[in-house]
Amino acid sequence: MSEGPKGKKLNILMVSHEYPPIGGGGSNACMFLKSEFLRRGHRVTLVTARFGDQPLHERLSAGNVSFSGKDETQEQCMDIYRVKCARKRKEHCSFTEMLDYVLKAMPLCSSLVKKEEYDICMVFFGIPGGVAGWYLKKRYRLPYIVRFGGGDIPGFQERFKSIYKLVAPFVKQIWKESSALVANSSGLRDFALAFCDKYNIEVIPNGVDPASFMAEKNEDHDTSKELRLLFVSRLIERKGLQFLIPRLSEIEKACKRSVTLTVVGDGPYRETLEEMAKESEVSDKVFFEGQKDKKDIPAYFGRSDIFVLPSMREGMPNVVLEAMAGGLPIVMSACEGSKELVDGNGYIAGDDFAATLIRAINEGNLSEMGEVSKKRAEEIFSWKNTADRYLELMEKAVGNS
Repeated sequence: MSEGPKGKKLNILMVSHEYPPIGGGGSNACMFLKSEFLRRGHRVTLVTARFGDQPLHERLSAGNVSFSGKDETQEQCMDIYRVKCARKRKEHCSFTEMLDYVLKAMPLCSSLVKKEEYDICMVFFGIPGGVAGWYLKKRYRLPYIVRFGGGDIPGFQERFKSIYKLVAPFVKQIWKESSALVANSSGLRDFALAFCDKYNIEVIPNGVDPASFMAEKNEDHDTSKELRLLFVSRLIERKGLQFLIPRLSEIEKACKRSVTLTVVGDGPYRETLEEMAKESEVSDKVFFEGQKDKKDIPAYFGRSDIFVLPSMREGMPNVVLEAMAGGLPIVMSACEGSKELVDGNGYIAGDDFAATLIRAINEGNLSEMGEVSKKRAEEIFSWKNTADRYLELMEKAVGNS
């Protein structure tokens, strides 16, 4: 069991503007990491954003069950504090909404630190959470570590191009004052170092809970007649579906079988993608399912043959890990995280995603690759191992503070 310096349990303050049901991979990482910290007996407090009618304060047991707080020890529970902010959508957050969150989260964090002695602050991500971490370090000498998400690194997202120029100097200050910087893939670390190479950046991959994504396969399905592709993610331009949808008919001809694509997720790019499917005359082959709860995702894995992710840029996509746990072969672009995730269980595409997908279908053993995916998810990418490495960084930071 990982413990703090001299056997002490750590009291951890986590700051994240995204936590289920809102957000994507970083949101899930926050959820699973706090669960692992709790299992080891550490105390966790989370400050996140409120969405809809969620309670502003909630105390959860280690098993995520709400309770009054009277019958559990401090080490067995966590507090979730949510701030009212302007976030409108689960799957998408604008810079203005991030700013609104952090301006409201900072005074709440300050009041919590005054009332309780925290050992360490873990922020998701450099922006906006890092602003709160920097503030708490300056005012209360609370050390913090930064878990990168991708979009918090200047240059990562085209939509924030002008904003990156404004915040870049402050981002460097957040990095400078941190006790540790963490990227979830070597590719994301390299991207961060290209922005600023003055500070050491650790690489700790994301994890997955295989039991949560096991899927029952349809044994009667004949892949020689029909291939069912699956995409699960936010529908934004960066995810790259525009490189796949217009070429579905071409893929069908090259593979000599019916090919369908199920799209699970929602976002500002959905309308464009639906129009693209119409113009390419593949509307009958592309099924837009909308946003789904995590508990519904394994069923999609069970009904699919290949997981596709033609993304232009990632950190380390959690959804690929989940698809691996669900036993699917992977075809993904050469984005950050691909080198760690794909090894004998799929194909990494270069400039021509459709051509790589065709090769995977025609040359690859889908069943065998699916088994390798499952094995890698179980043996290499566990949240337990990921949490252990974060705790080592935290213990070092606390010991040096």
